[in-house]
Amino acid sequence: MVYWWEELALNATVMEVDECIHTLTESFEPFVPEAHPGDRLLDRYADWLHFDEHDPTQDRRPYLDELIARARADPLTVLAAIDGSVPQSNQYQAASAAIIYKGHCELERTRYVSGRVTAPDAELNAISCAVRLAVKQANCQHIMVFTDSMGSAHRAVDPGVHSGQAFSLSVCRVLQEWFEADDLRCITFVYVPSALQWDIHGEAHKYVTELKVRVGRRKTDNSIDALRSQAAHSVLDSWSSTFQDPTYRGSEFLELQQPDRRPLQPSYLNGGPWLSTFGHSITEFARVCRCITGHAPIGAYYRRFKINEPHGCTCGAALQSRQHILFRCRDRYSVHYPRFLGDIAAFMKYNPTAFGFTRDPSGVG
Repeated sequence: MVYWWEELALNATVMEVDECIHTLTESFEPFVPEAHPGDRLLDRYADWLHFDEHDPTQDRRPYLDELIARARADPLTVLAAIDGSVPQSNQYQAASAAIIYKGHCELERTRYVSGRVTAPDAELNAISCAVRLAVKQANCQHIMVFTDSMGSAHRAVDPGVHSGQAFSLSVCRVLQEWFEADDLRCITFVYVPSALQWDIHGEAHKYVTELKVRVGRRKTDNSIDALRSQAAHSVLDSWSSTFQDPTYRGSEFLELQQPDRRPLQPSYLNGGPWLSTFGHSITEFARVCRCITGHAPIGAYYRRFKINEPHGCTCGAALQSRQHILFRCRDRYSVHYPRFLGDIAAFMKYNPTAFGFTRDPSGVG
């Protein structure tokens, strides 16, 4: 049996936790000296900063093995393996970790909660920690940071306003002081694919994922990117739910599938499925929109809205419908039933005028 005062206390706790979850806690510094053009770390010390990016044609494991063997043999090189972890469950906070080595000897390791942040935020937090630990090591002229997030590595030396700016400013200030003391010093950010579970980076990944801390009643750190992500997912969930209603989606909407056979749903990731597929061409994307929504300059549309234009097709068919154009028109390149966006893409490629307006001979329109 639950008494009314217990229920009231429980509701108050839920409201308090919910307020903590959706409150921005990080602050920004838009006019810091480190961000002035000409004074930025990348402006003053471009030759001291290196980014060993991902090469899609390269077998990364042998390359990394050779790279770390040379680095371990250098007594002036400090290695830093970093990783961030964002649990799938919203009940847990993100975590960051850094492990510092020289040669084969582990010097320091640390891990801590980062609050409710995105994966790039957690990686940036870990980079900031690793750099601050590495510069304190004796006889260090070269720092190598091994990370699976090169985006966060680039952001680490960007002092401008962005999510996690405080960590970037910390990195910029520490490195500037470190570089000024010796012009032979440098830092290299090395990309390690997380799927490799490679060497010291695999150890950092194991170390950080072991840390599980629940979101509690106390105030939790929230980055601006995390709040943006939460808002986007909330809107997307609402949109996907509403999208199931034919009256919202439109009775003429062409339903397509994902490769796993599930219905294709709206998404904001990478521009969404439709924009990421056809966004390279404005005219092609416009034709795709007309095809999928059924709002196209074709006979069936003219008849439906009583527009004084021919209803028939140029091939002689009595009605120029979308189904007719896609599957039966003798003047068009035919495809099998369009289940995927790739089918529509192939059709548009071979039929550059399909679902498009006829251009005026004078060149207008």
